[in-house]
Amino acid sequence: MTNAGRISGRPRVFFSRFLLFIVVALCLAATQPENTWAANGPVIRLSGPPVAESLPFAMMSGMTFDDPAMTVQFIPWHSPDQIRAMIAGGQVDGAIVTTAAASLFYHKGVHTRLAALFESPLWIVSTADSVGTGLEGLTGHLLFPFGHKEMPELLFNALLGSQTPGITRHHTGGALEAVNLLLLGKGRHALLAEPAATLAVMRSKEMAPKGAPLLAKHLDLRKLWKKKFKGKPLCVSGFAVFGDALDDPAMVGRILQEYEKGVASIAAHPEKTLAMAGKSFPALAAQSKNGILPGVDIHMTRGEKAFSDALFFLKQLSQQAPRATGGKFPGDDFFLVTQ
Repeated sequence: MTNAGRISGRPRVFFSRFLLFIVVALCLAATQPENTWAANGPVIRLSGPPVAESLPFAMMSGMTFDDPAMTVQFIPWHSPDQIRAMIAGGQVDGAIVTTAAASLFYHKGVHTRLAALFESPLWIVSTADSVGTGLEGLTGHLLFPFGHKEMPELLFNALLGSQTPGITRHHTGGALEAVNLLLLGKGRHALLAEPAATLAVMRSKEMAPKGAPLLAKHLDLRKLWKKKFKGKPLCVSGFAVFGDALDDPAMVGRILQEYEKGVASIAAHPEKTLAMAGKSFPALAAQSKNGILPGVDIHMTRGEKAFSDALFFLKQLSQQAPRATGGKFPGDDFFLVTQ
């Protein structure tokens, strides 16, 4: 099959899988007894991918709180299919997901809301000879994780536009594939989040003696987004709450308060943070440099302004491809207000 064939088919495959998970979720919801949350309320199941934003949740795992009464269990997720399956099966009460994915769940009938947003690191990683040019000066092959008209490319289009004559776009199966193609010299740039961006730079230094190109974190897309959109933050991901947990905003508020304490603890105790990451996310811990993990400058926001910024971000995606946000634009009930 040609590369073009793979690219055009991937969104349909993704959407078919997504619909399958939604059907499973609805069937499970129909067969589960009422008041499940009342029966299982003391255990709050949280999940997150191998990124720094997950670490404060991982720190809470096993901790018990009195007001309100609850014990936190943290379950790492390592692929989009895995977290979709856990959400569909009612196996998590809250999770870090992309803002666009949360909107998709919301519009496909999953009982979910966003309670907080993250301004996560997002980079254009480039070969060393490209460093120094701005976004408008990029030329050559640009690698995107995932398919055409999916979130990474739509975000890039919002910054630069869809017409980029100096750039040849190539869509990959994910961040790891994009990193490997860069190291093989089959791309000049890639749009990568952490920890993939740090991984690409580290591996390029290790493989340079064997002929791999040196790579660098070239452009910080958070800064470029703020510059273009008059200071608005880049709200790529957030903390989504699911199912019966939505009926207890005080509990969600307490979780977010503890999360903020965890962010401060990570900044104050990098050695303990690295050790903890080694238990929950060995791949993330392996990318530390001088005992510091990539992306630990965590920025979580909540409240009306954060929700307004998230809607602005989703609007930039929806204007290009409505299906990227579930076919519709979410309303104010997409957000969970906590104290």
